[in-house]
Amino acid sequence: MNKLTDWIKQHQIVAFFVITFMITVGLGFSYGAIINKGNELLIPLAFLATCGPALAGIIVTAVSNAQPRQGTRKTFWAAFFTAWIVSTLVFLANNIFMNQAPFSNGMVIFVFIAVAPVAFVISMAFSRIPAVKRYVSSLIRLRGVWGWALLALVLVPLVVLLSIVICNLLGRQSYAVHQFSATGLVLIGLIVVKFLYQLFFFNATGEEVGWRGFALPRLQSVTSPLVACLLINLIWPLWHVFYWVAEGKPVLSPGYWGHTYLELLPATVIISWLYNRSKGSILVAGIAHAAANTAFAFFPNLDWQVYDWTVAVVALVLVVIDRMWKKLPPDHPALYISP
Repeated sequence: MNKLTDWIKQHQIVAFFVITFMITVGLGFSYGAIINKGNELLIPLAFLATCGPALAGIIVTAVSNAQPRQGTRKTFWAAFFTAWIVSTLVFLANNIFMNQAPFSNGMVIFVFIAVAPVAFVISMAFSRIPAVKRYVSSLIRLRGVWGWALLALVLVPLVVLLSIVICNLLGRQSYAVHQFSATGLVLIGLIVVKFLYQLFFFNATGEEVGWRGFALPRLQSVTSPLVACLLINLIWPLWHVFYWVAEGKPVLSPGYWGHTYLELLPATVIISWLYNRSKGSILVAGIAHAAANTAFAFFPNLDWQVYDWTVAVVALVLVVIDRMWKKLPPDHPALYISP
């Protein structure tokens, strides 16, 4: 066991990716069972699988911690149960108002069990393990990053709207807005519910705690932000494979993977740029991720070719403005500094 612990401490990035895939691949069968066979009892396993990056980051950080535990169990458990209740309410709101699912006491109990992994990740911001607390704390902290959080909230939706304008100017096919009977404040409420659902399940808690919160700072400590983005983008699409198989995506097609890698690279650059600019805020990265998926949900039939070119230009501009091919200063807060 000591040899394994020492290996994890010395190879944190490799250990992170290995554990991430062990969790997600090991439980990835649940995606197909839920989506194609309607076996909703496996939802808790799917939630664990989707939290793979965050759980891997927490495990590696905890193993690598060299300080004694701090704080009280009471604070941690209070945070855990608060996060558990809030996560349950967010999931129920999305299920009832967005998915039009009937409400029942049984559903509440089942959801309360299923969302435990998300609550656990959030509560790690109050972990008694000092290294884990430092690592996850920016997930719940808005102080000092309000401006970047606002930019993260609107940046990709604005790119979506810009791509629609470009489509109209080019006379290309029309786009379709998700059909909702609601308007005005009710529609805004639905957008908020969808955004919060994406933020909690799992754009911030499952993915960004891992990809940007753990992997990016460690990669950037040895290479430039641009190279770090390229490396993360090699792994990020592969992590989705079980989910895409369940959705029926052509994952055996080389062309599908080529397009996917090129499509996700600008997203990787934009989210990483926001993370770095906000001095290492997981919350800002999670907001950007959630806002993008919310926009795609409400504009499901974009002209994706135009959008891909538009977002690629935006990402290129960010790369040039920030000279992301150069390493960050050694004291930059978005870098991992070994204790």
